[in-house]
Amino acid sequence: MTYEGLLKQAYKKIKNMDKEEEAIKLLLMELSQQNPHEFYLNLKLEVDENLRLDFLKKLDLYLNDDIPVQHLIGYSYFYGHSFQVNANVLIPRSETEQLVEHVLFYYDKYFSPQHIEVLDLGTGSGCIGLTLALEDEKLDVTISDISEGALKIAKANKEKLKAKVKIILSDLFENIDNSYDMIISNPPYIPDSEEVQSIVKKEPSVALYGGKLGVDFYEKILDHSRKHVNERALIAFEHGYQQKEQIYQFARIFYPEAIIIQLKDLAGKDRFTLIGLGGVLKDEKR
Repeated sequence: MTYEGLLKQAYKKIKNMDKEEEAIKLLLMELSQQNPHEFYLNLKLEVDENLRLDFLKKLDLYLNDDIPVQHLIGYSYFYGHSFQVNANVLIPRSETEQLVEHVLFYYDKYFSPQHIEVLDLGTGSGCIGLTLALEDEKLDVTISDISEGALKIAKANKEKLKAKVKIILSDLFENIDNSYDMIISNPPYIPDSEEVQSIVKKEPSVALYGGKLGVDFYEKILDHSRKHVNERALIAFEHGYQQKEQIYQFARIFYPEAIIIQLKDLAGKDRFTLIGLGGVLKDEKR
């Protein structure tokens, strides 16, 4: 059977199922250890029998047991890097890549070329903090998480990517002693009562749910961050698209003199809140 034929067979199986063709294509491509260019060139070639059987086995886990494809292959791509993932960490999303882009842009505008201290709070796989450290060596990054399982994955990613970061096990700021020029966080923000897809439930609940309205962690972070933020600093959040106003109000309460800007993701949804202190963001639209 050819790659093309195997994909068509798989697509038939997901008819009337809430599954994604792109996920199935990713599964086969990664299992075949081909890059996208090679994969599309080889669609008419015959599939090795061992590969075919492995693909069908993992396809069944994806379709019937709701195991995410990224868990089945063991990694996910983020900002051009391969990050190890498993059930202990959230699978990196494209929206979070945009958060990294914003942070790098405002570093260049307001801090560069000086070295600054950066905290990635609730790092999970380490995708935010490790990426920042890889993108600019002048960012002295600390990553932290409450989950030992998550930090085990983050440490593995650090070693694989050869990123220079400090790692701290901490429930928010509990074990954090330093102060920072940047604090970045993508905390859990799904409201407790919100129903999610079965496949999302395979990701750790501690990384998903953020209280009744999904904003509990933002209030806690902004409250306790005041002891850990430098006079001139940036706090950057990713959040749910319905949480813009509540997070703005939290920021106003805890940082009344701050400049606050809120940005949309590529889908046009309110997704990011940036809080500038000591003149940071002074030239931005509010």
